[in-house]
Amino acid sequence: MKEICFCLFLFLLIACSFDGSKEKEATNEPSAPISEVVHKVKSRAPDAQTQLMIEKVAASVNKINPEKINYYLNNKRAENALRKSQNESGIIKINSEIIYSTELLNAGKTDQAIEALEGVIDELSTISISKKEQTLIKLKKNLAIAYMRKGEQENCLNNHTSASCIIPIAKEGQHQLREGSEKTIRLLSEILKEKPNDKECQYLLNIAHMTLGQYPSKVPKQFRIPEEYFKTQEMVKFKDVAMQLGIDVTNLSGGTCIEDFNGDGYLDIIASSWGFDHQIRYFENNRAGGFIDKTHASGLKGVSGGLNLRHADYNNDGYNDFIILRGAWFFEQGKIPNSLIKNNGDGTFTDVTIEAGIYSEHPTQTAVWSDFNLDGWLDLFIANESKPGQAAPCELFMSDGTGSFKNETATSGLNITGFFKGVAAGDLNNDGYQELYISNLGAPNELFINNCKSGKTQFSPIANRVGVQEPKVSFPTWIFDYNNDGFEDIFVSGYSYGIESASELMLEGLKSIGHKNRPFLYRNNGNGSFSEVSQTMGLTEPITTMGCNFGDLDNDGFLDFYLATGEPNLFSIVPNRMYKNDGGKKFSDVTYEGGFGHIQKGHAVGFGDLDMDGDQDIYAVMGGAFEGDVYQNILFENPIGNKNNWVNILAVGTNSNRSAIGAKICLEVEQAGQLRKIYHTVGTGASFGGNSLLAEIGIGDATIIKRMIIEWPNKNRTPMIFQNVPINTHYKIEEGNPQMAKVELSPAPFAKSNSHHHNH
Repeated sequence: MKEICFCLFLFLLIACSFDGSKEKEATNEPSAPISEVVHKVKSRAPDAQTQLMIEKVAASVNKINPEKINYYLNNKRAENALRKSQNESGIIKINSEIIYSTELLNAGKTDQAIEALEGVIDELSTISISKKEQTLIKLKKNLAIAYMRKGEQENCLNNHTSASCIIPIAKEGQHQLREGSEKTIRLLSEILKEKPNDKECQYLLNIAHMTLGQYPSKVPKQFRIPEEYFKTQEMVKFKDVAMQLGIDVTNLSGGTCIEDFNGDGYLDIIASSWGFDHQIRYFENNRAGGFIDKTHASGLKGVSGGLNLRHADYNNDGYNDFIILRGAWFFEQGKIPNSLIKNNGDGTFTDVTIEAGIYSEHPTQTAVWSDFNLDGWLDLFIANESKPGQAAPCELFMSDGTGSFKNETATSGLNITGFFKGVAAGDLNNDGYQELYISNLGAPNELFINNCKSGKTQFSPIANRVGVQEPKVSFPTWIFDYNNDGFEDIFVSGYSYGIESASELMLEGLKSIGHKNRPFLYRNNGNGSFSEVSQTMGLTEPITTMGCNFGDLDNDGFLDFYLATGEPNLFSIVPNRMYKNDGGKKFSDVTYEGGFGHIQKGHAVGFGDLDMDGDQDIYAVMGGAFEGDVYQNILFENPIGNKNNWVNILAVGTNSNRSAIGAKICLEVEQAGQLRKIYHTVGTGASFGGNSLLAEIGIGDATIIKRMIIEWPNKNRTPMIFQNVPINTHYKIEEGNPQMAKVELSPAPFAKSNSHHHNH
């Protein structure tokens, strides 16, 4: 009986260690001087309100039992397992040693994990238990990925280059310290002799050979991923420049906001990592091609954690604020308060969660700002995570018009529960009021129509009626007009529920069309119905998406998107994916030709013109779910977009919300002798990411905007029309002011730096 229990425990342990949740942590505090393009400034202590919330967050964190969560706190679980193993014997002792080795691996203590795993394997080889060979194979897989992690840590982390971990791996990204990959290959080859159909091992074998420059020649044909797979539609290569700019924060999964936080017109970066003690980071654009680390100077020292961030000007004072979302994936252990961070307009921030009336302790990572009742003030919807027996209802906080909020969930129709992972708002029926689409991991997704025009805060579910509930294993979502027909469409990406890892799904995608874990794209038919068009639009492969966002890579006026693959399984070092919109008729995969195929865990994504040269760059928060699965954040500099024409519009609401979230912009241009319309809705984009609120719109080769129409998000849907608008220019348009202001913002080309550093 003990032997049976032991084997079952082994399988459960390894499955739990590599299932479809998420988490991770960075072990280092912000570093001191980094490079000549990022500057440290004098520290400023957090104010009393902020300090109070820091303490409340810490108190909630201290209540967490590490044995009741699957992610993070791996070091504590390793310590507990070690203590148990020292007081036990026989099978029970080996059980604890297995837990110890697994938690060491997830904690990033790779050499210790390798030693512990090899010891357990040797120990098991000498005793008799049921299903012994299967158990040994699973442990050898852990050992193989441990050696792979060793190679990544020694090469991609400690000796990082802009080509590190981007497949197909270029010569400058290949491993110079070869032991980790070589031993991985040896172990995988042994395992595949016994289990030739193991997709995780097949996949990792290809990647390990790539790191040594041995793909495809050294990969056995029966396990080789075809070279053709890595040849996507032609595109100019993008390059990661985060390291040279000193914004390559090395941490775990988290959120980002790409936005102008100090009001100078240039875009800044805020990034989080979900580790309980991981410092929020604020990098201010220095307008000279670099960034200033103002984290401590801004009063944010000690503000930590947060798997996602959402930004907006919630109090209409002209300065962008943000909310930190906490507790995701921890269920009953995730009762950690969110933080609403107010921008004081003087370079500092204050936590006003309690004062604003939105304090709560529910696990979440997704929320959306929108003026649901069109009273000119932004409201906040938070989709929380529940599971059977542990209800955490969603929360709808309606602004009272003073910068505070009233919880109207109970009477709104949104008092719902589910394992909600993403939420997006958009005006799907063109009545001016924004609907809510919510992804529900493991259950049908939800769509709520906004009935607030009746005078009451009221929403009604319609997902089943209009057929937008798939996929049932979903994660991030957004609403955008992908085909420029004037009706907003719904995108929701698939995920993995732990039964199959991302690497297994990727190999399945090589052989199947229209996999159930693919992204789903619902085209708005303009008559209250939707058509699911993912496969006809070229979205057929399963992609375990977490962070993501959309933007316009080449300024052709059609929105492209980047999907970051963040499944926690250490075998899931699968490429993040970029899709190019071909005229609203198809999405083409440009991942590999464009240099976007980063195989480390990807999370929040933000598009924005960070160097003010007329095209959108892409910042992504990297790193996984386990404490040791850290990686550097990346910034892809756009080398192509400004070859087409563009216009940047800062829309400022007066009767509408100051951020102008929900404002609809239509540009009428002439191309090839034909009138063309390009649509843009002001917002931050996808549910797990943070685009700039600046409307950055490509217009292709059009030489003038014949007509620009802005429909403001107020109850009258007030339009403003501008004729013959010059292009390649920044404008500020204030609601009600017939004169749009040209804003002089000089390009700030990214500084080049040869310094080798990592921003921890």
